[in-house]
Amino acid sequence: FRILSKIDGIQNGRLGELYRPSYFFQGWAIHGNGSVPTYPASHGCVRITNPAADRLFALLTIGSPVSLYDE
Repeated sequence: FRILSKIDGIQNGRLGELYRPSYFFQGWAIHGNGSVPTYPASHGCVRITNPAADRLFALLTIGSPVSLYDE
């Protein structure tokens, strides 16, 4: 995958709030959230803490590669 678009703010989706999302496939994004459980709880997104989203957002540019792995 690759980063397709970004929103520098809060996006309200049908499954909840996405903080500073960087979209990589359809509605899936790397985004911050106030709740990041230690177990799988995603519908496709990569959920990270809001402070991590603040650090990562500037590094993820349009076209940046995104690789996902299954354990």
